[in-house]
Amino acid sequence: MYLIFTSRKTNNPLHCISLGSSGVGKTHLQSSIAALMPEEDVIEVTNLSANALYYFARTELSHKIIVIEDLDGAASVLYVLRELASKKTIKKRVVHKDKNGNTKTIELIVEGPVCIAGATTQEYIYEDNANRSFLLYIDESELQDQKIMEYQRLISAGKVNEEQEYKAKELLKNVQRVLKPIKVINPFAEYLQLPKSVFKPRSTNSHYLKFIEAITFYKQYQREKQYDTE
Repeated sequence: MYLIFTSRKTNNPLHCISLGSSGVGKTHLQSSIAALMPEEDVIEVTNLSANALYYFARTELSHKIIVIEDLDGAASVLYVLRELASKKTIKKRVVHKDKNGNTKTIELIVEGPVCIAGATTQEYIYEDNANRSFLLYIDESELQDQKIMEYQRLISAGKVNEEQEYKAKELLKNVQRVLKPIKVINPFAEYLQLPKSVFKPRSTNSHYLKFIEAITFYKQYQREKQYDTE
């Protein structure tokens, strides 16, 4: 999820949906990873109306992360989100009255690209959105339960170094801030093959390639930069 959120700074951001039963911490996980991103790049929403996205300024959402706490509460805006994810822009014509009372039609345009993240317990309802997203299944094992409860006890006992946690978060935010909008070219892409058993290979292949690019983008300071002299 951290790498998916990092991809917001590229021209082809990735998207994700967190899946799991009620109460396992899907929303908490999303919010925790979003807290590792610069505040100015994250838009967290509990609910969205069908027209809400059209009233942002033209480039206000560009290279931002839209984090939706519960997809069930944003059902009316899912189509608009899909359009924004796929076409990187949304348009709508509305009737507007100027200061003189004259009525005219104006076009509202909001541009991406954006990274979209949401959480739900109902995977089958969001199949169209899921085709454009990484599906992240929350670990609901007994071992994970024990790890979480042990951490909760340590917090209550005052044995978690909160200052160290804060410094780690700030470091990760600042790492994000220094990433530059560079283009990643994967010279090995044409040699990659998916197993025939892969479900929906066209979208999966696209996700696979973009995820490799997201990792490389994040590690841009460990890579040699090359320039097209032409």
